[in-house]
Amino acid sequence: MRLPWIVLGLLLAGATLAAPVRYVFPNDPAVADARRDFGAVGDGVADDTAALQRAIDETARGPRPTTRVLYLPNGTYRVTQTLVVKSALGPWIYGETRDGVRIKLDDAVTGLNSVLRTHPNESGPTSADWFMRNIRNLTIDVGNNPEVDGIRWFATNTGILQQVRVTGRGKIGINAGFLGQSGPHLLQEVEVDGCEVGVRAAWIWGSTLSRVTIRNCREVGVYVNATPCAIEDLVVENTPQAMRCEYPNDWGWWGGVVALVGGRFSGGSADRAAIENSSIVYARDVQTSGFKQAVASKSPGGDVAGPNLDEYVSHPEKRLFAGRPGALRLPIRQAPDLPWETSPRRWVCANDHGAVAGDNKDDTAALQRAIDAAAAAGATTVYLRGVGGGDPKWYTLEGEVRLHGSVSRLLGLGFGRILGLKQGQLVIDDRSAPVVKVQHLDSFGGPALPVINRSANRTLVVESCGVTVIGDGGGDIIVTDCPARVELRRPGQKLWARHLNPEGNSDEGLVRNVGGDLWVLGVKHEGPGVRFAVSQNGRSEAFGMFLYGPGNLPEGDPRPIALVDNAQFSLAGLREIQFGNGTWPVKVRQIRGGETRELTSRTESGWTGWSLFSATAP
Repeated sequence: MRLPWIVLGLLLAGATLAAPVRYVFPNDPAVADARRDFGAVGDGVADDTAALQRAIDETARGPRPTTRVLYLPNGTYRVTQTLVVKSALGPWIYGETRDGVRIKLDDAVTGLNSVLRTHPNESGPTSADWFMRNIRNLTIDVGNNPEVDGIRWFATNTGILQQVRVTGRGKIGINAGFLGQSGPHLLQEVEVDGCEVGVRAAWIWGSTLSRVTIRNCREVGVYVNATPCAIEDLVVENTPQAMRCEYPNDWGWWGGVVALVGGRFSGGSADRAAIENSSIVYARDVQTSGFKQAVASKSPGGDVAGPNLDEYVSHPEKRLFAGRPGALRLPIRQAPDLPWETSPRRWVCANDHGAVAGDNKDDTAALQRAIDAAAAAGATTVYLRGVGGGDPKWYTLEGEVRLHGSVSRLLGLGFGRILGLKQGQLVIDDRSAPVVKVQHLDSFGGPALPVINRSANRTLVVESCGVTVIGDGGGDIIVTDCPARVELRRPGQKLWARHLNPEGNSDEGLVRNVGGDLWVLGVKHEGPGVRFAVSQNGRSEAFGMFLYGPGNLPEGDPRPIALVDNAQFSLAGLREIQFGNGTWPVKVRQIRGGETRELTSRTESGWTGWSLFSATAP
């Protein structure tokens, strides 16, 4: 038996393969079971369309006053119509196991465009205000419907498809470009098998693909047009072309931008290139086999015979000082394995210890009591029930809450809205578990809650949270699917982020790195001022950046996109657009020793698109 290349590589390296994730939740008002609460059958025979649609409507932001997790026990859920997410917030859908939960469309249906659509409309106009789509651990089976998409994926600022599989003879496995204004969002550990196109990202505000596998597609694995796309560890098997990046029509100022780090493309067409490009591409550490060539490109970087790519830039690298060519190549780390707690007895509800949403009272003591009680009982998971209804629909923290002992996970079940007021903050320190994960907590327009890693060597994982992430110690930090500002305050601390969406006005930088190592895959910014700042010999590396300035950049603003002060910084795959009074006047300001140099709009005119900017050491 032939093992997939990534599996074989892990075995040769002596790594342990992670077991399939199985989600189990406590019997709590914050969790709705599709079978128990909505009458879904899951036997592959009964039509579960109406039951699943009602479950999605009522758990996301439907007639109930609170949001909830929607849990799908293992089973085959037969559907005959498109399932539609209609609410602006949510849903939070968890399948028991990826391969055990199958949402299957009947064969040969008519009048449908997709099995699941995460926007109420098929066409515009619309807005960019559709947040917190969370769909995890299930399979979408398109059946034999060659004109039907698996998932029409619409999510803005925060949204994740994680451990999701799309299979069947469909049109597009995951169509992230069926409707404008979507993005940024994340596809992580996603698999598409058997459609015409694996993933389509077009005419949106950015997409991030992390560890996506596409096989047996009839045309192309990943198609990118009129959007930035940040990609890591992409596997494409038995598909004529692995990737295509294009301009829309003749709009040279709004082409696709791809930043690809790590890929394995095999079993392609002998008549086609693995990567075809007419726009902007950065690609490195890519292995190809079975194709005519590695890259066919109309850009200055030209074609590459291959079969493999060490580092490819479609356009000349930009820099301000001499240095080693190419990107920084910082070490890349995935989030450590943190087993899901499958024993409901080891879950503790903070609401049972006095936390109350919507009363505008400080929940610091209640949340700390819940964590203390969980640690005393050896429990691992503390949760807050999701909120809903009109404001004030939030919890508040005015003081410091410390996660310690056996508590390794703090999460909201549904919309875990929590504001950080006064001295409110969550802290991980040397009394905390080796790995601590904070999930589904979001300040959502209110004062952002600081989540701080002060530990010497504990790992903090922050996922699907709208907070401020701060490193003030030595422990590692992993950030996934977060509309969050980031700050590393200590030399030597390390942070890895996938799909980061910090917004707002800043003089110091929305993503600040003082002497540490900071690596980002997929980042979108909105608003004026400094976006990335790195100083004191720090190193920051970013892939796939989308800068969106909707007419609010002050004319002549001297603040740069990136401020590099006696440090190192590389940025692969930049797209900047601006509706209004022009683009950023200063793109990069770099200080080396006593000398300051700038890239400005005088030379970088128009809607900037870069393959690579590098400020590396001499």
